[in-house]
Amino acid sequence: MIWENTKLLFRLYYRPVSAMSGIIDEGHWLYAAISVAALSLLLQAAITTHIYSSYEAVYRELPESARPVKGHPLAPDTAAEDITSEEALEDEEFEAPRYVFDQLPLPLVGKYGWWFVSFAPGNFFSAVIGTAILYVPCLILLTAMYSSAGSFSVVFRRDYGPLLTCAFMAWTAGHLPFVLAGFALPPLGLGAKTALVLWSLSALSFGLLMAFGVRTLFGIGFSKSLPIVCFAALAFSIQGRLFSVVSPYLFSPFLLFYAYSMFRGDIGDIGFSLRQRQSFRRSMEAATINPRDASAHYQLGLVFQHRRQYAEAITRFQRAIEIDDETDAHFQMGKIAREQGRLQDAIDHFAVVLSQDDKHAHNEVWREIAATYLAAEMFIEAQDALKTFVQRRQYDPEGLYYYGQTLERLGKQEEAREIFARCLEAVKTMPHYRQRDHRKWKKLARERLSATS
Repeated sequence: MIWENTKLLFRLYYRPVSAMSGIIDEGHWLYAAISVAALSLLLQAAITTHIYSSYEAVYRELPESARPVKGHPLAPDTAAEDITSEEALEDEEFEAPRYVFDQLPLPLVGKYGWWFVSFAPGNFFSAVIGTAILYVPCLILLTAMYSSAGSFSVVFRRDYGPLLTCAFMAWTAGHLPFVLAGFALPPLGLGAKTALVLWSLSALSFGLLMAFGVRTLFGIGFSKSLPIVCFAALAFSIQGRLFSVVSPYLFSPFLLFYAYSMFRGDIGDIGFSLRQRQSFRRSMEAATINPRDASAHYQLGLVFQHRRQYAEAITRFQRAIEIDDETDAHFQMGKIAREQGRLQDAIDHFAVVLSQDDKHAHNEVWREIAATYLAAEMFIEAQDALKTFVQRRQYDPEGLYYYGQTLERLGKQEEAREIFARCLEAVKTMPHYRQRDHRKWKKLARERLSATS
């Protein structure tokens, strides 16, 4: 287990998508958590200690006139000589502090940076627990809000374990090279500014790897996963302050027993959803041993397609077609070909689907054909396919938008406006939970109506 997880960790450096897929299928969250805990200690020793002592807690001597007197906290414009000798001698044992700790401005962001970051020494488990209870739930919440992955509760139960494991592995891989470089700072005579650069680069590296993780796990585009990761990073801004307050109580026997009582079982088991996914993957791989089982190859192809690993998905779908000429596999191959811009290949696959079942996937094959013709600027053919689709599915927002777009390109502006209006109405009359999945078409249809008004 250790060796396999280590290989997955290092694969993140040169094949991040494949590595994230492997972590979901084979990774172990405990290995990843221990890696983060160990590396966080090294990060503190090599990098953050230099930044803390040089920027966040700079030890300096107070001038004589600025030292406070007991019972008389000085305002900024009050001098020590303004205090009477009787008041100053009220307590003979009182000794005015001579030194204070100051925060210096950070490069580029100044003192505003201290609103979001802290380099104060923390416990070795703060990075692990902060990622588990702050960062990953924040990622899930943002993903549920801005994608069609599902509601927060559904996504949390289904994907918390896999996402947490991906986050731990990404944190380790993102910080490891810069921690090693940090140990070279004293021998090279480099100071806190270089340490700050290394810390910033490690944070950026972690964020980039996490964008690949979100993209792979939830099947969303990189352009959407990257902003989600950036916003979720704000969860780390309260991590240092939070754990400086609660860390003395984290290992209270009562609190640990209470946490076990509350979170035991499948819902609270961090590894449950991860093991569930991995068991499904292993069962499908085992089923492919049967040379006549096309379904197993098709199911694995869907997994890779969802993760946007199209080369692996195509291999599985092709195998399913070779075994049983799977209609579903042809349909998915057509969708992949259209997304990759191989429009003729897409048309060929969709033609096979039509020959086998012209109502396949609730008539969605007609919508996919029309979208392919539209991408190829074959507007007459797209119009014919969309007429068939819209007759059979009158309230599909995606199909209505494509139909309006096609009519617009054919110069039929009034008809196009009518179809765009129908698209808006179709989304508005949907149940609320479905509107989120189709808001893209609502937005696009509204834009086209505004542009043609």
